[in-house]
Amino acid sequence: MPRYYQSTHSLFIQALPEKIFGALTDWAARAQWRPGLSVEWEGGAQAFVHQKVVFRVKSLFPYSFSYRVTGLEPPHRIYMEYTGKPLAGRSAVEITPEEGGSRVAFHWMKVEPRGPLARFYFALGLGTRSHANRTRKTLRMLKDYLEKNGSSEALSV
Repeated sequence: MPRYYQSTHSLFIQALPEKIFGALTDWAARAQWRPGLSVEWEGGAQAFVHQKVVFRVKSLFPYSFSYRVTGLEPPHRIYMEYTGKPLAGRSAVEITPEEGGSRVAFHWMKVEPRGPLARFYFALGLGTRSHANRTRKTLRMLKDYLEKNGSSEALSV
């Protein structure tokens, strides 16, 4: 098994980059559109560089992961460094304007499973698959939130 893995998942959303960036960097709002997830953060609810964020995933096998926001380029990029377990490594979210909306891409760069259980899970191929499925699910939830709940204002600032 390679020591780390990389992946990119993207989805087109009928919303301006500012709306998408806001939904991704306002932790209180994110907890609302991402059911099954609770979010804890240092400082205010709006993301800032060096802020520590902890996501707790409620599922059959609940788990949590934490990261530090390492960079913000509103409204186009968010950079994160995962710390601890079950994953360590870097990721970024990139929001690119397109006709009628924006493309949102989650880039996982050199993500490494940490701890014996995570390494075993990834060695079986289950970690990569479940991580990809969760990323796609998050993108679909973001799309639904912005297009259905804010459809009248999704393309206006």
